[in-house]
Amino acid sequence: MSYSIAISAGEASGDMYGGRLAAELLKIRSDLTFWGAGGPRMREAGVDVTVDMTGGGTIGISETLKSLPSVAAKYLRFRSQLLSQRPDLFVPIDFGAFNIRLAQIAHKNGIKVVYYFPPSSWRKRPKNAAKLLASGGKVITPFPWSQEHLSSAGVDARFVGHPLVDIVKPTCDRAAFLHDLDLSSSIPTIGMLPGSRGHELSEHMPIMIECARIMDVKLGGAQFVIGAGGRADNIRNRLKVAARQRDLPPIRVVEGRTYDCMAHSDLLISKSGTATLEAAILGTPMVIIYSGSAIMRFEFLFRKSVLEEYIGLPNIIADRGICPELINEQATPEAVSDIAMSLLSDQDSLEKMKNALHDVKRTLGETNAVQRAAGALLEMGGLK
Repeated sequence: MSYSIAISAGEASGDMYGGRLAAELLKIRSDLTFWGAGGPRMREAGVDVTVDMTGGGTIGISETLKSLPSVAAKYLRFRSQLLSQRPDLFVPIDFGAFNIRLAQIAHKNGIKVVYYFPPSSWRKRPKNAAKLLASGGKVITPFPWSQEHLSSAGVDARFVGHPLVDIVKPTCDRAAFLHDLDLSSSIPTIGMLPGSRGHELSEHMPIMIECARIMDVKLGGAQFVIGAGGRADNIRNRLKVAARQRDLPPIRVVEGRTYDCMAHSDLLISKSGTATLEAAILGTPMVIIYSGSAIMRFEFLFRKSVLEEYIGLPNIIADRGICPELINEQATPEAVSDIAMSLLSDQDSLEKMKNALHDVKRTLGETNAVQRAAGALLEMGGLK
């Protein structure tokens, strides 16, 4: 007997997790079929992507409002498919504004739901237990505190570990990476992760470019690598324009090798987000920044009292300031470069940060998290 599983992921990370989950489920049961809302990673894993969610992730109210018409249309289309095709199991992944509503509708209409990666599960004080109970009350979470909180509220929550522990690995050693990019092992290598969204590149690239110029001058030589998660041509064009206006040190742009960039840099300057957790898993010290548009900055001030104390996931997980953070007006090239150079000149501080990042990694559980998630999902969904 064949079983149908619908998966819904709205962002690049969810698409990656959905693809890996589908591939792992097929190892356990070859009679499963998959369809749903997602992107290229799910499609590669054999999921019939009926609603393309590529580029669906946004940050902040203003960015969300811009994408609302498109997202709303996709939501209505997928809801209709969900109710008409009635899969044996529905697996929403994160993306709460979209997926929580779908999960509640599916549960109300008798479709089994197991939520993988509950929204905001990284928060130490989550507030969505009631919504998850209304979604069927079955959750697989990558964070142990999420499991504890949800279980105490009556949710059947299972902690299986974080899939990034398996996923985040460099493709080569440091010597090979430096050789491939014609970089030296005798001067500091600073990795830069500006993000891939349009507003992130507009805000972060000028900061990072000027930061590179300042550090190169003050350190008497340094080398810089930008890990491009997307829009590499946009990044290169920005570098060309900046180089015509002032002298810049060589800044390499690498595509498809972000984990190499993270693992083999002496220090990272990274925008907040999943990248900071990936860097923590690799144990690379970092300075975390985020600079939003003018509207986003106003929104941040307006909502500051209800946000987490930190913006970087390693700091949120540790519940303390392991890595320096600079937000909005604080994130000037001078301030970022000063902190970066201070860290590079203080090996004790770098070692303490590395040890703290190792502790963060340990809280994410052991390897084979996706395998455990697949087994738990089949059991909780009644398909085992």
